[in-house]
Amino acid sequence: MKQVLIERGLWKNGLNADCQLCKDKVDDITRIDCCARRIISLQPDFLAQKSALEEAILHSTGHLCIFYPKFHCELNFIERYWGAAKRYARENCDYSWSSLQRVVPVALESVDTIMIRKFARKAWRYMDLYRNGITGKLAEYAAKKYKSHRCIPDYVLVELNKVE
Repeated sequence: MKQVLIERGLWKNGLNADCQLCKDKVDDITRIDCCARRIISLQPDFLAQKSALEEAILHSTGHLCIFYPKFHCELNFIERYWGAAKRYARENCDYSWSSLQRVVPVALESVDTIMIRKFARKAWRYMDLYRNGITGKLAEYAAKKYKSHRCIPDYVLVELNKVE
């Protein structure tokens, strides 16, 4: 890291590799040169660098890798699919290893395409609400109540924005 910063003319004498704020992941946009890690992390080429997982997926298959925000499983319909499969497995398994090996593939097949599409539409409704500034319990209510095709009607968004 030091060598890269020296080559770029960004190294300062007495600069620490890490500072406590960076170790504690305290995010402060005004802090740009507190330590070597912070300086290098703000360089354009480092910001543009994809993760090893993204690189591997892109280079081996040509596919794109899109990460969902952490702690927002409502945006990922695969979570709902997995939940339905786990429910089936719980109801049809005696919790032995042989039973799990038999039930899990059947559980995954038990969720039909129509249900998966319903899960996807619900995720799209949440995305639409978040894009329009509706969050929290109000978003949960609206996603359950309004089941139009992938989005919440405009007149409903106007009313919901008045409530918040």
